[in-house]
Amino acid sequence: MDYRPRILDNYQHRRHFLQLVNIPLFGTPFLYMKNHKAACTTVLATLMANLLQKKGEGTESIDMGSVHTPPNTLLLTGPRGLSMPRVMEALADKQVYRFTIVREPVARTVSSFADKILKGEKQKTKLMRYLKRPADSDMSLSQFLDVMAHDEGARDVDRHWRSQRLEVSYDFINYDFVGDMADLNGAMTRIVRRIFDVEHPEVQDTRTSLGHKSMSAELIAAMTATDRKNIETAFGPDFEMYEDVRRTLARAA
Repeated sequence: MDYRPRILDNYQHRRHFLQLVNIPLFGTPFLYMKNHKAACTTVLATLMANLLQKKGEGTESIDMGSVHTPPNTLLLTGPRGLSMPRVMEALADKQVYRFTIVREPVARTVSSFADKILKGEKQKTKLMRYLKRPADSDMSLSQFLDVMAHDEGARDVDRHWRSQRLEVSYDFINYDFVGDMADLNGAMTRIVRRIFDVEHPEVQDTRTSLGHKSMSAELIAAMTATDRKNIETAFGPDFEMYEDVRRTLARAA
């Protein structure tokens, strides 16, 4: 029988897990657990920029395509670049700096809806297929949140709105640092200084450099009490995790 680490219970399949792990090909060893809709594009672009600079190369090659599929000359990720034994070894190695970024659950969930459902991206098609509805069906934020609250399977349809507590294996991985997207610059400054030993870290703000923006503030402002209750029902463990991270960061300040 194949060895199956308990951490895989958090994921739909082994590939899902490996696609979230990012390990550098060279330099200071680290392991970054990607968390969709929690500044993952900015984090990856920043890591790639610093790795390129260590190689003496420019950052012109960084774009949305390369960030979402990092070159294996810089970062190893997914089943083509990583094996379970290698990842498990990295998770147990005290020399490996393990980190991730989390996001306040309301902001993350609404951002997922704004980016992936309202814009009619492929994630909406997957959700509608799961719900047995036409792909072009309209769905309001309130309807989306009601589905999330009452259909556990729908929460697992896509990683952009799936529980981030599960996605980053918060209860399995002994992280050296968990940052809060609300203080992304502070978190990335700490991460870059630790990994790359630079005095003045530069963060690749992809909202500016790659035009990566999410417009969800108006949706959050218009949410009803029922909407908020539905998010809490759907992602209760995420709220608990987020408060735990905030307390940890406050104690370290």
